[in-house]
Amino acid sequence: MNANNLRERFLRFFEKKGHVIVPSDSLVPTHDPTLLFTGAGMNQFKDQLLGRGKLTYTRATSSQKCLRTGDIDNVGKTASHHTFFEMLGNFSFGDYFKKEAIQWAWEFLLEELKLPPERLYASVYVDDEEARRIWEKTIDIPSSKIFRYGEDCNFWPANAPSQGPNGPCGPCSEIFYDQGETAGCGRKDCNPNCEHCERFVEIWNLVFVQYDRKGPGLLEPLSHKSIDTGMGLERIVRVMQGVQSNFETDIFVPLINELEDILGKKRTANGNAALFRRIADHMRAVVFCISDGVLPSNEGRGYVERRLVRRAVRDAMQIGHEGASLYKLVPVIADIMERPYPEVKGRRENIARIIKSEEEKFLQTYHQGMRRLEEIGALLKKEGKKVFPAEEAFRLYDTYGFPIEGTSTFCVEEGFSFDGSGFEKYMEERARLSRATSGISSEVFDVGPIAQIKESYGSTEFLGYQDGGPQANVVAIIADDRLAGSAEKGRSVVVVLDRTPFYGEAGGQVGDTGCLKGKDFLLEVQDTKKADDFILHHSKVVKGTVSTGDTVTCEVDLKRRSGISRSHTATHILHHVLRQVVGEHAEQAGSLVMPDRLRFDFNHFQALKKDEISRVEDLVNEKIREDSPVEADEMPLEEAKKRGAIALFGEKYGEKVRLVNIGDFSLELCGGIHLRRTGEIGLFKIVGEGSVAAGIRRIEALTGPAALTSVRERESTIEKLAGMLKAQEGVLADRVEGLLGEVKRLEKEVKRLKEGDIGKATGDLISRAKDVSGVKIVTEKLEGATADDLRRAADTLKTQAPSIAIVLAAAEDGRAIIIASLSKDLVKRGLDAAEIAKDVAKIIGGGGGGRADMAQAGGKHADKIDEALDYSYKLIREKVLSGG
Repeated sequence: MNANNLRERFLRFFEKKGHVIVPSDSLVPTHDPTLLFTGAGMNQFKDQLLGRGKLTYTRATSSQKCLRTGDIDNVGKTASHHTFFEMLGNFSFGDYFKKEAIQWAWEFLLEELKLPPERLYASVYVDDEEARRIWEKTIDIPSSKIFRYGEDCNFWPANAPSQGPNGPCGPCSEIFYDQGETAGCGRKDCNPNCEHCERFVEIWNLVFVQYDRKGPGLLEPLSHKSIDTGMGLERIVRVMQGVQSNFETDIFVPLINELEDILGKKRTANGNAALFRRIADHMRAVVFCISDGVLPSNEGRGYVERRLVRRAVRDAMQIGHEGASLYKLVPVIADIMERPYPEVKGRRENIARIIKSEEEKFLQTYHQGMRRLEEIGALLKKEGKKVFPAEEAFRLYDTYGFPIEGTSTFCVEEGFSFDGSGFEKYMEERARLSRATSGISSEVFDVGPIAQIKESYGSTEFLGYQDGGPQANVVAIIADDRLAGSAEKGRSVVVVLDRTPFYGEAGGQVGDTGCLKGKDFLLEVQDTKKADDFILHHSKVVKGTVSTGDTVTCEVDLKRRSGISRSHTATHILHHVLRQVVGEHAEQAGSLVMPDRLRFDFNHFQALKKDEISRVEDLVNEKIREDSPVEADEMPLEEAKKRGAIALFGEKYGEKVRLVNIGDFSLELCGGIHLRRTGEIGLFKIVGEGSVAAGIRRIEALTGPAALTSVRERESTIEKLAGMLKAQEGVLADRVEGLLGEVKRLEKEVKRLKEGDIGKATGDLISRAKDVSGVKIVTEKLEGATADDLRRAADTLKTQAPSIAIVLAAAEDGRAIIIASLSKDLVKRGLDAAEIAKDVAKIIGGGGGGRADMAQAGGKHADKIDEALDYSYKLIREKVLSGG
């Protein structure tokens, strides 16, 4: 049975049991910004597991894309660990509980998959007698095959009773498949929790969410009990295909075979096989991250993705392959996963471009790191040091992506000891800072004010597609991140209403502003956001006191909204035109829609040419002049797709969607606010085009009155320039070109005269040089000189004496500049211009560095130049007299 068939069988089995098949959520959790990635099937059902939310069903089943990096160091080394995987799951929200969950799991394994019962084992939480009885009495498993484990193994979250976190939790029961004694460690006490082998494969985890943890050891029963199960697709496929590793299944074999061809190397059982497995795993993760809209970067999700690419490239290098080649795996991954995730195949070319660019960037950075490693080694040897600093090893790893294994090998080869514990401390600190700045919560369930509101209210009804000032009731007031009964004049609060015409920021469109009027109070709505199914009015109380339960009249700033609508409709037209001009690959990768201004990110790997920008602008304005109607309809997602609607990169859609149709040329799924006709946009003007990430270009444009104002401002600037240069507008470019040529000619003349002055000055300087044991020492200040002037003067002075030490200084824009330069013989004697520059820099309040023969320092205290020069003379004199 192949993976596709097994996935389908699982979903259909539970559909027959009354479950609704729910599509996989994105790897970027749709409704949970506290999570870095979707790591479990239950993530998209958190509200339902808590007994809140507004789903029309109480049973669900899914095959969820997941990404976890907690066990990343085990990936490739073991038969079961992955970063990216699929989790098959069935869920009950206050419906069935333990008995049905266990019975149906057993039924699926035995009757659908035909697994031999003698190969199956179960584990339960040590205090969960109910689950143990069901396994033993109802399922009829011998007690010898039911294992009891503690909270570290059979409780979710692990160790929750004693260590937390607070919130919903419960015992779990796991089902294991016995691969047989030949796959085991041979120990008599070998069991499903064996630490010495992988004989027993955990294939299914049944979580019984029945408690609310209030504190250490304090578990209160939940009135709304739930079921959350998870079965790793890769593991159960491995069992069904009778192989010893997930990497030997039809999910991975074609991928690893292709990898051998790409790298020109074969995997060996006890040699590089782990590297092949890890590359295959990491590249699957990267492909799905990019498909779901995550781009490589230096923070958050993008940083995780970048690390995965770098690890895979380093593994390829270790196998013996140089160059960017792993992007060639994308078509194979897309083919393998086409049936459940066809969108990956549709985006494969763009995904491959992004990965290739990331590979090339890393390879360049890696080689820079190698050179830096060699420089550090040479310096340590020169200083007679034997320990390679942990700080430098961490900097190589963090900045250059240089593997710690490479640094360790270098240390062994060059005779250095390595501060491994120090390196680990830097890594731990980096992880701590990353967690602190990511906004990612360590809690399994959020317990903030929004979570509290959800317990009483389902959602905010959005009324914003029609005009008018409807009335609404104040459901909740949040002040200082806490629920408040009321708020008086001057307070900044977040107001939640039962219904609202205010649009909450989403899909790139900024939120509405306006006011909420009550009988004796007034709130200024400064921004509107969305959180789950609630619309949040970020407001300031400007009059009176507002209280929960009050009635308000909602007034949206319609003039501002009109400007936003112009930009949003123009964004759809721009998307259509770009696909015409640049190619179908120019999919939207992000947008920001503001009043009369927009920013549009799209997939493309090179800058648009001037004629392309002009053509895009012309075609958008042509569509505006056509004055086409803009219509919006709600319909099932499948119907919208049949009509040819464009679904945006990385977005997740519900069963019902809103389709925005412009004329006969644009069909997009969109929940935003638009104009009625394209002619209302007026004018569209591109004001910027550039790169924002690998393979992502950005266009910035103005619409309506803002676009007209921009054109008029440019006209005014041209008129002023023409007046200043006393030239007609038609010949203005020629006149400027002529002036620039004259400026270049004069700059050359100034440089020639300056060089003559420097030559003359150096003659004076050498005559004033002090002789110390046959070494000329020049420490002088040159008025009006630049850093380049100082360097040229130093180079000239070095030609006028066989043994010379030079420190020249100047003040430029209120800052001190110092150049230190030494003749070759002094460098051989141990003098170092870089050390001199660093020492002198302390006096002028700055920093310095460079080569042993030439270095530079700069600082903010130009008034201390004379002091710095005096110090430099004494420093050099002392070194010369001491023999260097």
